[in-house]
Amino acid sequence: MKSKLILAVIVCLGMSMQMLLGCSTTQKTGGAGLVSVVAQNVVRIAGVKAIDSADLSSLDGMTTFVKLSGFVDDQNRGFIDHLARSRAENAGARLVSEDKAQRMLEVVVNSAGNDRGGSRVPVISRSERTEGAVDLDIIVRDTSDGTKIANQHVRGEAKYQQTTVVGLQGSGTYYVKNDNGKYVEVPNPTSYR
Repeated sequence: MKSKLILAVIVCLGMSMQMLLGCSTTQKTGGAGLVSVVAQNVVRIAGVKAIDSADLSSLDGMTTFVKLSGFVDDQNRGFIDHLARSRAENAGARLVSEDKAQRMLEVVVNSAGNDRGGSRVPVISRSERTEGAVDLDIIVRDTSDGTKIANQHVRGEAKYQQTTVVGLQGSGTYYVKNDNGKYVEVPNPTSYR
């Protein structure tokens, strides 16, 4: 009887500790398939930061074809293509097929993705992060003779961080790395319009 009582107390303590310390975490799934919304948002923030720093003024008033190359995987292709196309249009370009273009906007993807990390102080706190980066080379060419008009390297970095202190999980926060190399808080991307 006494051993059953001790076993019950141990099980209850274990379940209580699991409830305190075992709060859900955010992580990206590995390999092909689903990627968490947090991981997508981190890459989204990094991509917007990168493309916003590109100078595409040489496309103003020009018919333009957008070409992607480099490390473009199926998961990021549509996103990077949309970033480049919308930024070109915002700069005044009119997007057309390659055979009708005056300019070619080449977007070379050096990297676009995310990693997961964490740190902890035993029992007191732990912090989990999802970090993302989008690194692009942007080349503008005259399609009549292939002359390079502009060449730029742009990069954006972002992260999501969620901290748990003494078993209490805080809400996560998104950050983007500014031009001074410091991470600054940004609104949750679900609020973007």
